[in-house]
Amino acid sequence: MRAFWLTYKPLGSSSPRGWPAEKMSELVRRFEADPAGTTALWRLASHKAAQIGDRVYLFKQGTGPKGIFGVGDIVGPPSMQPDPDDIEGGLTYRATIRFTQLVDPLDTFLLDFSTIQDLVPTTLIAIQSSGTAVPSGSISELERLLAPVGSAGHAVDQAAADDPAFDPDSQNDLRDRAIRSIRVRRGQPAFRNALLEAYGGRCAITGCAVEDVLEAAHITPYLGAHTNYVWNGLLLRTDLHTLFDCGLLSIEPKRRTVVVADALRASSYGKLAGKLLRIPKDPAKGPSRRSLEARYRDFVSLQTVSRKKPIAV
Repeated sequence: MRAFWLTYKPLGSSSPRGWPAEKMSELVRRFEADPAGTTALWRLASHKAAQIGDRVYLFKQGTGPKGIFGVGDIVGPPSMQPDPDDIEGGLTYRATIRFTQLVDPLDTFLLDFSTIQDLVPTTLIAIQSSGTAVPSGSISELERLLAPVGSAGHAVDQAAADDPAFDPDSQNDLRDRAIRSIRVRRGQPAFRNALLEAYGGRCAITGCAVEDVLEAAHITPYLGAHTNYVWNGLLLRTDLHTLFDCGLLSIEPKRRTVVVADALRASSYGKLAGKLLRIPKDPAKGPSRRSLEARYRDFVSLQTVSRKKPIAV
C-alpha cells in the first residue's frame, strides 16, 4: 500500500501562499452534504510514483494546532492542470482526491499532532511541498490509529441495502456466508441502483446491459451499513456475482484484471481471465483499490487451501 502526505496551510500573514479558511470550510461542507462523491484537486510532488487507488493523508501545517484532518484515495491520475481554488494558480501536477474522512482543521482533527509526532518523520511535518510519499512503517501505524475513527461519510441507507441473512457468527467462513447471501442480495435496491447508475447499467466485467441479470456485489463482504459505499461495490452479472462471492473469481488490484480459480480454467469462464475491469466514468465512484486488495488476498488464500486438499480416491 502506498500513501502520500498532503499539506494545508490556512492563508495568513505567516503563510501568504495558503488556502483561505472559507475555502476549506466550503470543502468540508460539501463533504458533509455528499460524502460519497466529494473530490478535490491537490498538488502532488511525487506525481511519478502516485497511482489511482493510493491513500492520502491531509495534514494541517502553519501556526496553531496541527494534525491530520482528512483521509482519502487518489481517483484521478496526476497531471499538469490548474486549480481555481489555488491562490497561486498556474499549471502544476495535481491529482483528484476522493475523501473518505474529512473534518474542519480549524475546529478539530482526526489525529492531532501529539498522537502522530512519534510515528511520522519530522521531514513530513515541516515539508514545504504537498504530495510526498509516506514511509510504509508510518502508513501501518496511521491506519491502525484511524481505523477506530471510522468513515465520516454516509453509506447507502441500511434499511434498503442491508442483507437480512447476514450472520456475524459465520464471518470465519467466507464461502458459506457468501452462498447464503446469494438468496437475498436482490433485496438491496439502494445499493444496486447506485451501482447501476455508476456503471451505466452494464456489468463491470462483461459489459452485459440486461438489467434484470445485474446485481450489486460487495467487494469487502457485507459487514453492516458501512460497507455499502458505491466504491465498495461492483455491478456484476448474476453468475459472475456468485463466482465472485464464492471466491472462484476475483480482480487483480494493480492491473484491475479478472482472475479465475483453477477449477474454472477449463470452463467458459476461463476466457475471462485477464479481462480488464470496466471503470465508471466518474472516478469518484470507482472501486477502492484497498478493498480490491483485501478481496484478492481472500481469493489467493482460498486457492492455496484448495490446492492442499487431498484428492479423493
